[in-house]
Amino acid sequence: MVKADVADFICPGCQARYKLVRAKSAARSRDLPLHCKVCKQPLAASDGEDILKYFLIRRPKATRLQARPL
Repeated sequence: MVKADVADFICPGCQARYKLVRAKSAARSRDLPLHCKVCKQPLAASDGEDILKYFLIRRPKATRLQARPL
């Protein structure tokens, strides 16, 4: 059985919130590119021998643009 560590992660590009699961890899796996589901910013797929998996739990709040007088 593989023990996994869970942590909170905030995308630096858009502030979307993720649960980040870090698990030890039994065998070397391919590093497939991962991207934020909201802003498409690249995310790390691994850290040393650990595999990283991101689960989106909250999208960032929409920012309102203030109307500017013409």
